[in-house]
Amino acid sequence: MVRRKKRIGRVLLGIIVLLLVVIGAALWFVYPTQSLDMRYRSVDFKDKLMTMVTNRDTRMLLSTEEVGELSKKNMVKYMNTHDLGVDITGADFVMNGTRMTANMNGKWGIVPFGAVLRFQMSAEGSYLHLTHESTTIRGVDIPLHLFQLDPIQISLKDYLPDLVTVKNVKFLSDGLELNFTMDWMSIPSLFK
Repeated sequence: MVRRKKRIGRVLLGIIVLLLVVIGAALWFVYPTQSLDMRYRSVDFKDKLMTMVTNRDTRMLLSTEEVGELSKKNMVKYMNTHDLGVDITGADFVMNGTRMTANMNGKWGIVPFGAVLRFQMSAEGSYLHLTHESTTIRGVDIPLHLFQLDPIQISLKDYLPDLVTVKNVKFLSDGLELNFTMDWMSIPSLFK
């Protein structure tokens, strides 16, 4: 009888140790590999507009870094209006043509995690749309029915004065090219 209790105790101890090892491995697997935050740098559109006026050009180039900063800023806005089910604590957006990749850190309850989200970018008038296509944690796909973001919308008009209107957006390998229609008679108001 005593021998049987010792055997059951050992089996239970073995199961508990195995569970702790599995839980520890899972936590290690999802733990973020980078230190990220949600701070972003503002893009200076006024200087770009002044350069456009000086060169009498209706095109403006935004670098991949600038598009990434705009995306991060709009992700912060998005988080304020949407319940994601997780807390995003850091992000880094990287643009490549019409693709946007976001390395993100977050917490699900008390469990920290790092993930890579992939978006398809498109443009419609003065709006950029980031459509969430996939999420991976260390290369393992997370099914979209478990975690998917609604499209994130970036209004370029929010950063531009009324005298310019975005005519079209071209996706380049190294950023965006914005083409404008411009009210040239209102140009002096830029210099005030």
